[in-house]
This record gives sequence, structure tokens and C-alpha cells, in this order.
Amino acid sequence: FLNLGIQYGSLLIYAFFMYQTARSDMEQLGTERDFRDMVRQPFLAFLIINLFYWLFYYALHLFDKGLIVTELNIELNNLKAQLEAGLGDPQQGNIFRERIAELEKAIQSPPGQPLGPVITRMLMGALGGFGLAAAIVALVRTKK
Repeated sequence: FLNLGIQYGSLLIYAFFMYQTARSDMEQLGTERDFRDMVRQPFLAFLIINLFYWLFYYALHLFDKGLIVTELNIELNNLKAQLEAGLGDPQQGNIFRERIAELEKAIQSPPGQPLGPVITRMLMGALGGFGLAAAIVALVRTKK
């Protein structure tokens, strides 16, 4: 979950199903309609896939409490490495030091996975999903 390449690479799965949905929708209902109507189905496909992804993420973190500690340790090590390399901005350095202190405290008493941040990240992802749906519909529409 911490490798951004893998996380963003999973968007290819999203895009594939969204493309299939858009293509099927346009074959059935045509392309001579409002753009909002054409975006609806691929965006709905994104929301469904995204819901399953975040349910899996949340369940995995509830089941394996050690995963949270591992992720916190990786973030802590990354922040320390960046701080040692030098940030160039004293204010940014202070922000990093504060976050490091928070992480060290959190690692001492491992937290549970709260649902709020998961829902927030899911909803933020939906904004990007709408943009992806719009781009896919524009692509499929130009091919027709």
C-alpha cells in the first residue's frame, strides 16, 4: 500500500473497466446525448471498484494491527532520511520534526485504523475518478 507505483498502477484496472463500461453504454445508447449522461456509467464503475478497494484496505488494517505499525515505521524512516539529507527550509524541517515526534509516539501505542480517514481518502479519490471517467468518455466518444 505504500508503493505509489503499484497504487497508481492499479488505476489501469479501474481504467479498463471504466473504458468497457463507457464503450458498452455508448453502443447501446449512442453518442448523441449529453456528456453528463455518458460520464455517469463509467464514474459509477469507478465508485464501485473504489468502494471494494477501500473496504479491502480497511479490513486488512483491522485484521492485521502490525500492518499499521509497519506503515508508520516506513513513514518515520522516510521522514528521518529526508530530514538528514537536508530540506533547505527551516520551517519545513520543523514540520518534519513534529511529524516524526507524532509517529514515534503512535508507534509506542499502536493505533487502530480509524474509519474517518479511509472515507475521506475514498471521497478524495472520487474526484480524480470523475476526471478519469470524463477523459475515458471523451476518448471513447472520439473513436465512435
